[in-house]
Amino acid sequence: MAAILLAEDSPTHTALMRSILEADDHQLTCVTNGLEAMESLEQSPPDLVVTDLRMPEMNGLELVQKIVEQYTSIPSLVVTARGSENLAVDALALGAANFVPKNSLSKLLVYAVRRMLNMSRADAIYQSFAGQLHRPEFSITLENDVNSIEPAVLFLIQSLAAATRMNATHRIRVGTAVSSAIFSAICYGNLEIKDEEQLVSQFLSGEQSGENGMSERASAEPYSERRVELKVSVGDDDTRILVSFDGPGRMTRMTPAPGTPESFELEQCRGMMLMTSFMDDVIFHNDYSEVVMVKNHPQ
Repeated sequence: MAAILLAEDSPTHTALMRSILEADDHQLTCVTNGLEAMESLEQSPPDLVVTDLRMPEMNGLELVQKIVEQYTSIPSLVVTARGSENLAVDALALGAANFVPKNSLSKLLVYAVRRMLNMSRADAIYQSFAGQLHRPEFSITLENDVNSIEPAVLFLIQSLAAATRMNATHRIRVGTAVSSAIFSAICYGNLEIKDEEQLVSQFLSGEQSGENGMSERASAEPYSERRVELKVSVGDDDTRILVSFDGPGRMTRMTPAPGTPESFELEQCRGMMLMTSFMDDVIFHNDYSEVVMVKNHPQ
């Protein structure tokens, strides 16, 4: 169980998100604007903040900025409605750790919250070792199993917690970017999956086997011979992360255009947005079968 602070002024969306998250065994505190959220944070800091963007008194963008400034260990997730896409991009730039479109709440909210909480918990374990791990470098070879993404990303976050002066929110954002890159490398690069809706539904529901399932596809030739490589180098000034794959697919797509309402609802486009929002430099090579992501360290 996690303590989640939900800031949302719409009774309808509050009820929906509350039912979704309480069904996943989380404890909810609900407020209707950013000022109330800040008061609640001061009285009882939660594990995670989920916030709407358009609210009276203090909107979600202002709330995210306040959380980043005052509560660096508490990640925030923004929910976006059609017409507020620009605000969502701004919230990611300011420090939000993920976003979920409102019309995808039933499909994406639980998954996004679980992933953020797992990263936050892994990060907390190693914060006391900050500065004790010196310039780690490692490489992980992944098969085409989306369940292998989280262990690899949690190891990355723990390494960053022990080796860098990044705060927890920045480390979780790096983990989210890398998770999206590996997901795209497996699903779109190696498995060449074209049906976006089928892919996301199978992944989020856990039904990846059976006819036309991801597990069955991954075990068949030529997909079974393909691998994803994650290489990480943590230096004094920055962290450099390479994700590459063997398949002929592409890690990202440019249509619909990033930032448009349509792009917010496609996982491949969402992944590109998270990578470019959370990393200081994102460089694609070899016809988009390899990406190098750079995160500068605070001085």
